[in-house]
Amino acid sequence: IESNRVHLIQRMGMITVKQIADDLLACNVMSCEEVNTIACEKVEQEASRMMIYMILNKGSEACNILVKSLEKHNPFLFHDLQGYCTIRQVEQDKLNYLIQDLKYVYLSSAFQKYHPLGSDIDIIFDLGTAYTDVLLWKKDIHNSRKGQLTLNVLLEELKNPCIIEGEAGKGKTTLLKRIAVLWASENCSALKKFQFVFFISLTTTRSGIYETVCDQLLFEQYPICKQEFMNMLLAQRQRVLFLLDGYDEFKPQNCPEIEAMIKENHKFKNMVVIATRTESIHKIRQFGSLIAEIGDLSEESCKKLIKNVLTNKLADGLLNQLKEATSMKNLMKTPLFVIIACAIQMGESNFHPSTQTLLFSTLYDLMVEKNRYKTKEITENHIMLSINHCGDLALDGIFDQRFDFQSEDLADIKEEVLLVSGLLNKYTAQRLKPTYRFFHKSFQEYTAGRKLCKLLTSCQEAEVRKGYGYLQKINTISDITNTYFNLLLYTCGSSLHATRIILDLLKRIDQCRDISEKNLALEREYTKKSENVTEKEDLKRTDKDIFAECVINFFYESSSKSALSRDFEEFFCDKSVFINTQNIPTYFSDFFRYLPNCLSVLGLIKLDFFGNYSPSKEIDDEDVEDRQISSVKTYIPEKAVSLFFNWNWSLRSLEIKLQDFNKLKKHDIKYLGKICCSAASLKLHIRNSAGITGTLNEVLDTCKNLQDLTVESTPLTVEDEQQITTMTKLKTLHIRDLQSENLEGGLIDGIKKLVNAEGLVLDNISMDENDAKKLAEGIRNLRKLHSLYMNHLTAIGDGITYIVRSISDELSELEEIQLVNCCISSDAVEILAQNLCNLPKLNVLDLSENYLEKKGKDAIRRLVDGLNVLPGMKVLMLPWGDDVKVCLTKLLELLETMPQLTKLGLRKWSLSDMDVRILGNFFEKEHLQNLQHLDLAMNCVTSEGWLSFMQPLISLKKLVSVDFSSKQDWVPASLLVCKLSQVLSSLNYLKEIKMTGWKFDCHDLGLINDAKINCRK
Repeated sequence: IESNRVHLIQRMGMITVKQIADDLLACNVMSCEEVNTIACEKVEQEASRMMIYMILNKGSEACNILVKSLEKHNPFLFHDLQGYCTIRQVEQDKLNYLIQDLKYVYLSSAFQKYHPLGSDIDIIFDLGTAYTDVLLWKKDIHNSRKGQLTLNVLLEELKNPCIIEGEAGKGKTTLLKRIAVLWASENCSALKKFQFVFFISLTTTRSGIYETVCDQLLFEQYPICKQEFMNMLLAQRQRVLFLLDGYDEFKPQNCPEIEAMIKENHKFKNMVVIATRTESIHKIRQFGSLIAEIGDLSEESCKKLIKNVLTNKLADGLLNQLKEATSMKNLMKTPLFVIIACAIQMGESNFHPSTQTLLFSTLYDLMVEKNRYKTKEITENHIMLSINHCGDLALDGIFDQRFDFQSEDLADIKEEVLLVSGLLNKYTAQRLKPTYRFFHKSFQEYTAGRKLCKLLTSCQEAEVRKGYGYLQKINTISDITNTYFNLLLYTCGSSLHATRIILDLLKRIDQCRDISEKNLALEREYTKKSENVTEKEDLKRTDKDIFAECVINFFYESSSKSALSRDFEEFFCDKSVFINTQNIPTYFSDFFRYLPNCLSVLGLIKLDFFGNYSPSKEIDDEDVEDRQISSVKTYIPEKAVSLFFNWNWSLRSLEIKLQDFNKLKKHDIKYLGKICCSAASLKLHIRNSAGITGTLNEVLDTCKNLQDLTVESTPLTVEDEQQITTMTKLKTLHIRDLQSENLEGGLIDGIKKLVNAEGLVLDNISMDENDAKKLAEGIRNLRKLHSLYMNHLTAIGDGITYIVRSISDELSELEEIQLVNCCISSDAVEILAQNLCNLPKLNVLDLSENYLEKKGKDAIRRLVDGLNVLPGMKVLMLPWGDDVKVCLTKLLELLETMPQLTKLGLRKWSLSDMDVRILGNFFEKEHLQNLQHLDLAMNCVTSEGWLSFMQPLISLKKLVSVDFSSKQDWVPASLLVCKLSQVLSSLNYLKEIKMTGWKFDCHDLGLINDAKINCRK
């Protein structure tokens, strides 16, 4: 029992264990409790182990009873173990030598070191550093993933035979070699049950198992003869583990014994692990007791692999490049691709020219060349034709958005060529017809880009026409920035000539976009609601900024440096670019370095700096000399400074945002000054940065070219405010969310100095009536003011009357007035109404969220009369008051004269069902065809009223947003919900509908969601 306990534990099985336990109970060797404990154990090996160790502790008589019981209940196992004991006694010395020889092989450099790019390229990797932990997916008979396994768990739960499935380059060979090394090093408890482990490459097998083992692992005329070796396999049974690598390249006729070991394993009973590509698994899937698919390499494992394989400098460079190349993330989940990327870095003397296309190109060529020997019987002409058709397949697939292909798609292709090279993978499990895929979507995009480049630069006119035919399918900016971005990227990366052709395409689409924007009847969305300006600026970036950044990507990928600088300059004229300073990509560095002429014609460059950025070094001494500045903690990255300061060209306009700064050091201010001085015009936005309080005056002192300043949620000292008022070149000033007390000599007192200001925003700031009166006097001097927004000034009382009087008396250039929630009284409205003739350019008037009390209807009536002199109004948001709805008819008469109106607000007007019917009838007459925003919130409308309003609403074809919110919760009628869904489906531009207080059930919401989907279509 002692000498055979491993076999007994592994091979007895639960039935035999329970039968022996019953015999031991009958002979009073074991108690009922002990038998129950064993019987309740779910894992049969654990039950066997528990019983054997119990019996070994009970003495020789108990052991004899167990042996007799084993002979009675499992005579096959009993006699097998007796025979094994005899063989072991006779041949133990030879077997020990075999074990040591195998371990020596697996721990040798010859086994663990390899050429990842083939023996022709002298780059060597070590299995010890190149291997990283992998995750495997356990799969069921339906080929569905049923949970993850680590290597250790796989070895603990190993079933016979086990099939390891994976696509090309997933690391199947490395995994099996790792198992062999773990066994040899005795560092894995799950492998200690195996007496022998044989790693066999099925690519080069001999006539039999013995011959193959001797050829690959041992040597000819090994001391153990074939008969002894085969007897050992039979005797050792599941204590022998075969690791069979590359079944997809195995020719069964070369070694029928190995084929039988896999498909007739019940005869051999040795443990077998087979690794194969996905396209070959159909040949053995039915024989697998456990099937595990190698999963994607995790990001952490990828980083670990790169750091293990490369020197620190090369590893950091590659990791930075991969971080910037978002489209590479999928490929970095494949170990082979990571290794090839590492190998390229080893061979490149300069890191930066290594583009994504270079990595793909190297991978592509290696896959084709390394596997050429597998298709020796196929002519070179057929191979090249198949590879050429593979490019067509990839390119057509990209334009059809197809990544799965069928047998008929490969009609002109020799399937074998693409499968053995790894360009395509074949999937057959649980399918009537096989499916083919490129081993990654990104690789299909590269193959397509390579093919498109070949067509566009061909000497044959037919191929060039075909290439341009593909380009004609790319018509919008969205096509460039999303759908076909990678295709165009790899096309540019494949040829300078192709880059020039793609650049012509970009210019054409950009020009068409500009023309369509000019002709588009739907005007730009009104964005003067100050609290949303930042959000909308971010939304604006998603179009022009991203388009420009895409083109910078194409420039970098082309490795053209300055060769195409004039071609690119035409495109970048008046464009804007956004740079995330927390992670400045390499392509921006090259853009600044090689295309300074393009920078000079850019309309705007936007930079965001964040105070929560974590610098790597900390030195508290503020008086460090300039030569030591690189060792000082700064929140303004030095890389950003070097972009803008180390060149002799001048930028047209720069927009800088400082956000979440809890601290700002002198060196930050110095860095900021170096960046700011590179542009002729500067916009500065400071947000939520208490660390700038008290130093804003120093910051502004470095910004002599400042034209636009925004300070948001950032306290200011008197010195800060005084510095603002000295910036006499300021065109716009935005102050938001400032609740500190207004001190003598501060901003309000000095605002009169900003005589060149064209825009002023004061939003949610601390201001009382006296402050408002001072402000009213100050703004009289701002004769160039075009827009004035004063929002959420709830404590200024009658001061607003003084402000309105100053506006209407002195500011004749005003085009936009927004006084939201500012204590506006009916007197102030009447003053404004009487003096609208002094504001001939006014086209935006927003007085919403102001309550005019009892005199409201008279004030509104006078305001409507006054607006007759301003037929060019685009925005009209009216205040509310008692009985103001009596002015509705008069207002509608006015609106007939304002066809350019894009935004109308009648919030809290107490409109009834009858009123909205009147309003609906007015809309049906199509007087306001350009209306985009309609605010009818907090009125007194029922289901019947809204129902009558829905049909007229459809006539407002250009609506972007509406607000029908209610004062109180209420349940809309089913018919109204149906009609609402029809409206949603009909209004193609509608992006937002607010209905606070409307109580919808799940059926209502389902109907509305369906309408939203139809609207998107």
